[in-house]
Amino acid sequence: MRIRWILTVILLAVLAFGGGYWYASRRPRLAPQPGPVQTKPSVVVYVPISEGNTYRWEAKPVPVNADEDPLRIALEHLLITRDSPFPQGTRLLRVKVEDGIAEVDFSRELVDNFPGGSTTEALIVESLCRTLAQFADVEKARILVEGKKIDTIGEHVDLSQPVPVRQGLPAN
Repeated sequence: MRIRWILTVILLAVLAFGGGYWYASRRPRLAPQPGPVQTKPSVVVYVPISEGNTYRWEAKPVPVNADEDPLRIALEHLLITRDSPFPQGTRLLRVKVEDGIAEVDFSRELVDNFPGGSTTEALIVESLCRTLAQFADVEKARILVEGKKIDTIGEHVDLSQPVPVRQGLPAN
């Protein structure tokens, strides 16, 4: 009689587990609901990549914390990112946007460490303009060195007037 009792308990246990499994497999499964996607704001810096006798523009994203100025972060990273055309040691001293003109004040190294060449000078200006063009409130750029207006970096590009940041910028 004891064996019957054990077999009955085992049979009931198997039926209970089997029924539970059947019930669980028949229930509709709820797909997990996606939560809000947390994206970190970012800016983009544009640097020229040499391809023989031509250049293509590479966009490099840079994350920006909520308490940081995106414009300042973009320009600071433009100076230090790999492939930057800016002379080594150039620092951003100040940036201010007023009436659509971004006044970008660089350290003396922009001019003092400039290696020369019309292509290098054009790449510096275009890299700056491409990077500034992502900011809707910036229409033109005025380049300063140590707080003073400059006419040129290396005698090839006229910087006596603010430079339009979107004019003639084809897509990458």
